[in-house]
Amino acid sequence: MESSIRVCWLFIFLQMSCWVHAEPLISEDAQKITWAVNDGPPFHILDGELKGQGFCDVLVNEMIRAMPDVDHDVLTIPPARIARLREEQAPVCFPCMIKREHTATTRYSRATLYYKPHQLIASPESAKIIRQRYGEPADFAALLQDKTLQFGRPLGRAYGDALQPLLDQYSQEQNNHRVMSGKSTLALNMVALGRLDYTLDYPVIGRYFELTEDSSLVYLPIQQNSQSPIIGAIGCSNTPWGQGTVNDIDKVLPQVLQSQDYLNSLGFWFATQNSDFWQQYEENVLMPLYGDNEAPLAILSE
Repeated sequence: MESSIRVCWLFIFLQMSCWVHAEPLISEDAQKITWAVNDGPPFHILDGELKGQGFCDVLVNEMIRAMPDVDHDVLTIPPARIARLREEQAPVCFPCMIKREHTATTRYSRATLYYKPHQLIASPESAKIIRQRYGEPADFAALLQDKTLQFGRPLGRAYGDALQPLLDQYSQEQNNHRVMSGKSTLALNMVALGRLDYTLDYPVIGRYFELTEDSSLVYLPIQQNSQSPIIGAIGCSNTPWGQGTVNDIDKVLPQVLQSQDYLNSLGFWFATQNSDFWQQYEENVLMPLYGDNEAPLAILSE
């Protein structure tokens, strides 16, 4: 009996040891960048017909192409683990973050992307009701207090300084509001099926859903954040390694952000739904790369 118990504990110990050492080695080499990505379409697309065609997939590919003297690794890691690696000052970079001021854990590159802020995403029938009751752009604070409309959003998501306080104030105890675990597009699927009236997400995520699920959705801007465009950036651990790496990244960004493959990707994902996308991309992303008297060299896609 004692022998069986010892064998059992030995087996458990070996299993735990394998798990502990399963994390890929991340080396702090000045000539190496580990790109930490996660399964979050259409930022990164890991399977299906559009595999590898996420706009952040293309950004990583172009960064690798522009920095041939650097050794690159691409690791697929859950979002929570990516955040923990930065907190632990591991030498990693995450290619698609919202650009902010540098923090104790994260150092940001120059701007890489412009896209619209979160919008309400609804079925055509529910969108008509929301417009009639709350206008367009919609008053999100008033909408959240409407107990007749079913609202759902993904678990673990945050919605920025303008919208998150409203969710915290009005959505916590509502029986007609749901926070759902599972696929990031689950709420969109329930909107398409008529089980939810609306959800809250980036329009580009709705576009991915429409392309892959052959569904039609309606996008409604929100009063409280309609003047808050999202600017993307590459984020690396804020260490001496990360500071040097971000400096190297910034040097090649003019080349990367005007590469034809990257522009084609942005055109596919963003310009189709946003008539002023290229103007905004030039003003918010390309122009800051140059001095006041220099114009961007990019020939933007039609």
